[in-house]
Amino acid sequence: MSAPDLLLKELRARPRSADRATDIYTMVLFVLVFVLPLARWSTQQIAPAAQWSPPWWTAAIVAVFAAIGVAVAGRTRGPVAVSAPYAEWVVAGPDPLASRLRPSWWRSLLVTVLAVLFVVVVAVVSRSTWPDPVGLATVLAVALGIGVLLAVTWLSGQARRWKTTALLVLLSAGAGLAWTDAWRSLDGDQAWWPLLVLPIALSTMAAVQRALSAIRPSRLRAQAVRWSRVEVFATTADLASAAAVLRAPTHLGRHWRPAFAAPPFVRRDLIGLGRAPGRTVTGLLAAAGSGLLVPVAQEAVTPLIALISVTVAYIGACFLSDGLRFHAFDRERPSAFGVGPAAAALQHLVVPTVLLTVVMGCAAILGGSPHVAVALALLVVACRALSVFKGHMPLELLTPVMTPVGEISSAGRLLWLADAVLVALLVGGTTVSQAEGWDAAAILVVAAGLVAVWARSRWRQ
Repeated sequence: MSAPDLLLKELRARPRSADRATDIYTMVLFVLVFVLPLARWSTQQIAPAAQWSPPWWTAAIVAVFAAIGVAVAGRTRGPVAVSAPYAEWVVAGPDPLASRLRPSWWRSLLVTVLAVLFVVVVAVVSRSTWPDPVGLATVLAVALGIGVLLAVTWLSGQARRWKTTALLVLLSAGAGLAWTDAWRSLDGDQAWWPLLVLPIALSTMAAVQRALSAIRPSRLRAQAVRWSRVEVFATTADLASAAAVLRAPTHLGRHWRPAFAAPPFVRRDLIGLGRAPGRTVTGLLAAAGSGLLVPVAQEAVTPLIALISVTVAYIGACFLSDGLRFHAFDRERPSAFGVGPAAAALQHLVVPTVLLTVVMGCAAILGGSPHVAVALALLVVACRALSVFKGHMPLELLTPVMTPVGEISSAGRLLWLADAVLVALLVGGTTVSQAEGWDAAAILVVAAGLVAVWARSRWRQ
């Protein structure tokens, strides 16, 4: 162990036995209160969908998007996650870089593989019939290979080795194809070629050494500092500031001057979307994915697909409504272009509303439910406005609330933070999954109007 390692070990506070007992007690309660009920609910919701046989290309598309997502996430927070002092004293030292980063990499690999295996086991348990033992072994082997592929892709994205990342994305598509046949083997329809996923995934570990050596210590330190700021804001329930820290600064088009005929804040929103093409494309893809899921959710036997559709639509609204968010944050500033704050807020609602309704409606035409998708887009935009207009957290939510079962003030803060998301999920998910046709569209439009009135009351406060 080097001198910087010894110094950090001496500076690190050693937990006492009482601290370890408290951590174990907290972990056990977390598993009993949250993990087990959530896993049981998931099995009940996945059980009908587990019997569904999707097209052979569905798993490949999902695997490709998952691989691209983890590669992009590596630019913000990769599997090699060290503290800022460790990156400053140890990683930047004279010792080989790969040897210093390898312990963090192995921990992230283990967590990723266990997470994938946990999801697969929950899906297998959700089936109504006992799986074939050989098929179960095949599914677990493929899941293990997919977990390794995702972890290596995540590391490659952090090291910004894009050629290697492209190859790993293609391998992930092949793993998705293998997953389709492996899942069918649970019913006794044996297929041996999916077992090739595991050795191929293990062979990609050969790229780990070069990826670890390609990570710059300065980039590691920047990620550590950024993530520590995110943790500080998140622990103080300031999720907006935490998300702002994660956003990359925009450098494109600083001198663009909009000249087309439109209200001033609509022009500014359109220019802003052009200056952040990554966020714009992500929001449009999320809107299109939600629109594609709306017809499927109306025919599904479980509301899980409807909840996923609403969640994806809300994510798309978040990416496409930055102008509204900035205006709500700076509403106390003097008005620009001779437009009052309320009129400016209405203009900021134009772009996300039009984009979401058009994209989701066009995507849902394939399934014959464009009117439901358009109504869902209106509800999601209203919920987004409800979220950004809430302002700062009331001080009374920060005071302790003692009950016979303990202190529950955190529950009030959580409800305050997630009220708009909960409204979108409960109203949108229930309506899309339970109502049909124009009845669903009418309910969603009425709900959007009521949420808009609620958002207006928050704005006036």
